[in-house]
Order: sequence, then C-alpha cells, then structure tokens
Amino acid sequence: MADETVREFRDPIHGFITVYPHEKAIIDTFPFQRLRRISQLGLTSRLYHGAEHSRFGHSLGVMHLAGEATAQLLQKNKQLIREVAGWAEGEFQERRQGIIHLARLGGLLHDVGHAPFSHAGEQVLFPGKLRHGDYSAAIVDSTEIGQIIDDSLGDEGISRADVVELLRRGMLPAGYSFVGQLLDGAYDVDKMDYLLRDSHYCGVEYGTFDIRRLIPTLTLYGEEPGRGLVLAVEEGGYQTLAALVIARYFMFTQVYFHRVRRAYDLILTEFIQQLLNDEHGSPDYPPPEDLMAFLKWDDSRVLSAAVEHSDSSRENPAWMICNRRHPKMAYQTLPHPDKIEARTAFRRLLPEVHKKFPDIPVWRDNATDHPERYKQEDIPIKIRDNPPAWKSFVDTSEVLRGLQDIGQVRLYAYVGGREGLLEEINSFCRQLMA
Repeated sequence: MADETVREFRDPIHGFITVYPHEKAIIDTFPFQRLRRISQLGLTSRLYHGAEHSRFGHSLGVMHLAGEATAQLLQKNKQLIREVAGWAEGEFQERRQGIIHLARLGGLLHDVGHAPFSHAGEQVLFPGKLRHGDYSAAIVDSTEIGQIIDDSLGDEGISRADVVELLRRGMLPAGYSFVGQLLDGAYDVDKMDYLLRDSHYCGVEYGTFDIRRLIPTLTLYGEEPGRGLVLAVEEGGYQTLAALVIARYFMFTQVYFHRVRRAYDLILTEFIQQLLNDEHGSPDYPPPEDLMAFLKWDDSRVLSAAVEHSDSSRENPAWMICNRRHPKMAYQTLPHPDKIEARTAFRRLLPEVHKKFPDIPVWRDNATDHPERYKQEDIPIKIRDNPPAWKSFVDTSEVLRGLQDIGQVRLYAYVGGREGLLEEINSFCRQLMA
C-alpha cells in the first residue's frame, strides 16, 4: 500500500492541491521538472503578456481534478460499479483508492511528453503520426517514473503498464473505464483545467465556468450495451456543462486561434524545423526510442538558439521571435466556410501567392481544433424522475445545436511594415477566391 502521508501545493486556480509521496517523487524527476520549461500556450505571451504559465502547473491541476472527480463518482455510483464489475463490497473498498491513484497519475502525466512550446508545430515536428501522448506513454514506460509507480503502487495492483495503457488508449477494465473518458474526452478534466488556467493567465473571461458546480454533478451511466460505464451529468449540472462548451468555443476563437498567436506558431515551427535539421539532420524531434535526446529539448533551448540565429539584415524567423515582428494576416476565409471554399483556399492560396509575390515570405494556416467533437461524443443527462430518466445532451442542448465546425483558412505574409503590399496581397487573394 502506498504511503498516505501527503503534502500540499498552492495553486492559483484550485487553491491547495494534495500530493501523495509517490506523486511528489514523480514530480521531482527530470522528465517532469522539464515541464516547468515548456510553456502552456507557446508564444501567446507575445500577445497576452500574462500567459507565461507552464505545463507543470496545468499537469498538477489535471491530477487534482481527476482525483476529485473520480472519488466522487466512485462514492456516488458504488452499487452500479459493483454490479458492472462484479465486485463484492470488500473488493470495491480495496480497489477504490487504487482507482483514484490511477486517475491522478493519468492526469499528472498526460502532458509529460510535450515538446517545446506545447502544441506549436506538433502536427509537423513529431515523426510520422506520433503526438505528445505517444511520448508521454514512452516516458512513463522507460524512465524512472515507471519504476516509482511499480514500487509505490504495486500492492494496490497498479503498475506502469496500467498508466501507459491509460495514456495511450484510455483502456481500462469495465469497472472503471469511465476514468479514460474523464481524462481524454469531449468533457474531460484536461479541458476543465486549461480553460480556467489559460483564462486566468491571459487575463480574459472567456474560459470561465462554475467548476465547483460541475464536478459534484458528474455521474455514471451504465445502460448502453457494450460500453461499460460512461460519464454522465445530473440534471442540476446540465447548464454548467453547457457553459463549459461555450467557454471552449470562445477560448478557441478568441485566444487559441487568435491571428497573432497563430502567426507566432507558424514562424516558431519553421525555426524549430531549421534547428532540428541543423542538429539532427531531420526536421523531426528525436523518436521515443531516443528519449534522452528528446527530453533535452525545451523552450529555453529554442529561445537561446533564436538569439544566436537572429539576423536583422534578413529579418529571419529567429529575428521575428526575438523582436516581436510577426507575419501579418493577408487574407482569411469566414470562420465557417463551406467545404468547397475551405478546400479551394487551402489548396490554391499559398502556391498562387508564392507565384505572384516570389520575394515575400508567406504561410498558410487553418483551424485544427473543432467544436464538432461535442456533437460526436454525447453525454447522458440524468433527469430527476422516479425512477430516473435519461436524455441526450447533444439532442437537448440548444448550445450544441448552434455550434458549427470552424474551418477557417488564413494566409500570412511578412511585408516588413509595407502595409500597401499587404493590401495588394489581400486584393489578389480576394480575386482568386471570387
């Protein structure tokens, strides 16, 4: 049994966060301490100057919420869980704390594999189709973190393999399969934490919602064949869940996909590719098989290299990063273009503008995160009837009905302050798209 003596970390979002000894040992490792040097929102601080928070604090916050939510779900649905899992009363009590520990570890370690500046360039800088979650799983499996888990929680039947499976696929036994959904789903605790945390540090209100109401109203639904227990919400938390969806939508449109923030992602990605090519002969980060080489990459390394490579005579990406001189948006489609318009803009804008303005650096960008996931991953609402009835959140929510996929395409150009040239590019793009 793991030592239950705890410590507390003071957090600006959640107050005091309880940390168990095995979690503290993981937090003190090199791979986890590296998260202090991985910014949560890339170079968003160039736009919202308070946004200098790191993946370290976010990971602690997700751990806290995962544990809190799992504990209340277990208590509220004890009989249902026992029936689905086939556990006796004593077996449930024996497993309860281990399930909470596993959920907390999933939250703590879900982002340990992030590359410098978090999501900046993730789709092009990792080899193949790998993403940060694949690196997180590899780090748990292959570093001292895995050994800490095996040594500390083995008596509770929790091993590094369980955490790896949770991080990779959300795969868990039927009795607590909802933990995977709680950590990686349309309504997960990851979103709950980063919306509140990013909103706080950016100094905006878009991401706020009543989390103190939402967590206690989460429950479980177990009447859908083949799915085991799935996350649900009580009728009293329905509006708060809708507020979470609205918060996610507006944080995306107003912060995460802000034109200036995205401009820095584009030049940062290009610069990191150059660095990787120079140092490794490849535009990709080292693969999970070479974890120590990967773990040496953090924000500090990239920013130091940017200072060294900054060239004012060429006004290269390193110079732009160091001097806050970002490319300007030259053209954008509407936020919700039809499929033909979006496809045409994505395919034609960049090559045609390159051809027309060969000496002007240009970049293409498109929305990569969509609110449609809320419609695709339903969550049942428990209605206060006797016996309780269930409704679909997707079918019931006016908020979800109003959401549309964000397929916006943008073109950026670096014109060095020549606004007339920017207007000329914009006019060319509008004619091209007419």
